[in-house]
Amino acid sequence: MVILYFFGPDGAGKTTLVKGLVKSIGKNHKVKLSWMRGSHTFASLLAKVLSRIEFFRGSENPYYNISIPRNLKGLWQSLEFFSALPVIFTRFLIPSLMGYWIIADRYTLDLAVWISFTTRDQNFFEKHEAKVLIASARKTYARFYVTADLKTLRNRAEKLHFPEEQMRLYDKLAKTVQATIIDTTYKSADDALQEVLCKLEVS
Repeated sequence: MVILYFFGPDGAGKTTLVKGLVKSIGKNHKVKLSWMRGSHTFASLLAKVLSRIEFFRGSENPYYNISIPRNLKGLWQSLEFFSALPVIFTRFLIPSLMGYWIIADRYTLDLAVWISFTTRDQNFFEKHEAKVLIASARKTYARFYVTADLKTLRNRAEKLHFPEEQMRLYDKLAKTVQATIIDTTYKSADDALQEVLCKLEVS
């Protein structure tokens, strides 16, 4: 089972990098590009519904313009976790078991960051759901933390929500899973790709 996992903030260059990697590795292997991020399946549908209810409107989750009340945060975090399981199985685990090399442009650590960030819970990484997400990331074949400095991220991404907070969360998880850091601040897309290929020892 081969999952090559790329994670990090918006604007770091993950998508450009993984597209180049798919093209390169696809010459010799069956490759599938898979993607996931925040709310999925039922949680996504419910968030859209809640955004229409005055009681749940807020800025904690700027993507849906909702805020989850404190007494419901634990329930919502579990809902986000279980709603993502079908995506994890169908987009990543099952194809990898079928012999595909999965190139993951965001995966379980990104979901952990998403849940922590949108529920404003600094202790989420210590909870059971987060530990499962982190453990699944550790089991990937290789992990690459793609990042850049804040000025570069702001120049590359049209819309960033609290990038300093998200980078703090990503930095913490990158250390936890011992990811290889790819800093694209002063690198071209080709240079970043070559760095990854050298790490993987493939061409």
